[in-house]
Amino acid sequence: MNFRQVWIVLQKELTDLLRDRKTWIASVLLPLLVIPALMILVVKMQAGTMEEAHKHIPIAVVGQQADVEKAINSYEGIEVVKVDDPEQALADSEIRAVVEIDPQFSQKVQAHQPAALKILYNPSEQKSQIAEDVLKGLFAEIEKQMLTDRLAELNVSSEAVKPLDVQSVDMSTEDQKMGSFLGFIVPLLLIVSCVTGALPAATDLMAGEKERGTLEALLTTPVNGTAILTGKLITTSLMGFVSAIASTIAMVLIAKNMPLIMGAEDAGGLELSMTFLTPTNVVLMLVMLLGLAVMFASLMLCVSSLAKSFKEAQTYLAPFMIVAMVPVYMTMFLSPQDAPLQYFLLPVINATVLIKELLYGIADYTHIAYVLGSTFVYAAIAVVVAAKLFRREGLIVKG
Repeated sequence: MNFRQVWIVLQKELTDLLRDRKTWIASVLLPLLVIPALMILVVKMQAGTMEEAHKHIPIAVVGQQADVEKAINSYEGIEVVKVDDPEQALADSEIRAVVEIDPQFSQKVQAHQPAALKILYNPSEQKSQIAEDVLKGLFAEIEKQMLTDRLAELNVSSEAVKPLDVQSVDMSTEDQKMGSFLGFIVPLLLIVSCVTGALPAATDLMAGEKERGTLEALLTTPVNGTAILTGKLITTSLMGFVSAIASTIAMVLIAKNMPLIMGAEDAGGLELSMTFLTPTNVVLMLVMLLGLAVMFASLMLCVSSLAKSFKEAQTYLAPFMIVAMVPVYMTMFLSPQDAPLQYFLLPVINATVLIKELLYGIADYTHIAYVLGSTFVYAAIAVVVAAKLFRREGLIVKG
């Protein structure tokens, strides 16, 4: 292969892409702007929803009991609403919860028997769940006070009826907490960005040039066909690689600085440790991303060569988004410690579980070797397929 010819083709393709503002906006600028905006918007909306849900809690109360009603009214945000059919009002979202007081509440308390308090709520609605949590907290205080009074009547200390002192101790490290949070979104951003960044380039450099007739002109030059394909492949891979890096940098920076940007209260204590960004981990992720970018770029160039027009190529390449997202969603709730060995050999899935391991602070060199090796094997296979298709004149010549 003539590397000078490859460099000439690469310069030509990059120059064309630089002139096309839409490509750079879609691949680089949008991830840098949209991802931070989306994260801020989601956190802001979540904080606003939580604040509003705690400030205004309309409920219905069925039955009467002075202590229960006093506890309910003590919470400033609760509003007791009179409705004819409490259960229907809850179903219609007119109220957030219904409290049903045992008709024999006072008598059972006096007789030292359990008195029932029912909280009807709708777990499919977040605001109804918040109302249920608030009411449970209020009723827990009532229960605690009644228990204290009852033990005092019986001349029994509270320690005597508490044989166990159960304590939960958080043994997770900061890396594990951070990995648990970022493990949901980072693999998705990295892998999907490899596709979204390469997609415009793959569409234009093959189907677009075929439609404009410039691909035929390029093939008539003294430049070797292999050099032309290599230049296009490097350009497409580079766009996916750059887009993935831009998306991840934007997400990490905004998450790290969320308390500073929005204030600690609105950010909900979201402050992440970046200790996983060691030089070794960064290099590993970059190498793995490079393999993924080459694999996706090769496959997309193959599909783009089958299209007769730019719009047709866009239609053919759209499913690549699903191909990239499905494996990530399959492993989204999987802990890296529970990933079976075969996951480290499957395409895309292997990248997802390796990213999760690095986020959790796990450095298993066997898994790293499996992932990098299998990823580059798949990339090599995709390159071979693209090279074979590029040799077929009917696929690269217009008409």
